[in-house]
Amino acid sequence: MIVAFVNPAGLLIRSGPDDPGRAEAPAALADLLSAGAEWIPVTGMDEEELLEVPALFTSWQILRHGAVIVTPDGEEDPAWRRLTRETLAGSGEALRLAHQAAEHIGMLGQLGTEAALHERGGLPLRVTVRHPYGVAPALAAAAREWRAWLEEGPFAGELRLLEDPAELIVLPRELNPESAVNYVLNQLPEDVTLRLGVSAAAGDAAFLALCDYAVVPGGGGVLRSALEAAERQAEDDLG
Repeated sequence: MIVAFVNPAGLLIRSGPDDPGRAEAPAALADLLSAGAEWIPVTGMDEEELLEVPALFTSWQILRHGAVIVTPDGEEDPAWRRLTRETLAGSGEALRLAHQAAEHIGMLGQLGTEAALHERGGLPLRVTVRHPYGVAPALAAAAREWRAWLEEGPFAGELRLLEDPAELIVLPRELNPESAVNYVLNQLPEDVTLRLGVSAAAGDAAFLALCDYAVVPGGGGVLRSALEAAERQAEDDLG
């Protein structure tokens, strides 16, 4: 039995507003995987958003950047939910302050960005920043200021910043896809003989490394980051 942990962005759906749509290679890869593997989505989407993805997910699901795990029975995994709630209970104040900082950054810089604090089960889960017209320079400026606020403040070890093409996201550092993937790997039946990781996002390298093999685009962020790291190492060796 083959299991594929798949980030749908760039494979099944557009990876961002500037993505023209599915090209031939991603479409062919999706067809190949669907014919021989059981898919487990690893995504920032929630349950409703995942329904819009043109694929049938009947196994485990890893949603909201690792904060939610849904079992093959369609129910939220109770053990993972308890762990998530413990983490969220401890990071609530940090997320509220991150939300306030994002609002101030947008107003002081006159960036036109909009910050939102999202909750799950009555607890803060994440903070998002978007621009209503998708102005990339405004989001980039907000990302620089927000990153500086995180790195220079008391929450550097508690929160993490994700930069997607359409939005910025701050989450508790302990909630991440690689932890969720590792949890699901330990729940898989013994007849699973191959575990694939599939993603075009450089930020998914940690969960891809947990799989037996990783499938990534040749010109994508994962290999680009690896090549840049190799080049820096080569320069250090020569120096």
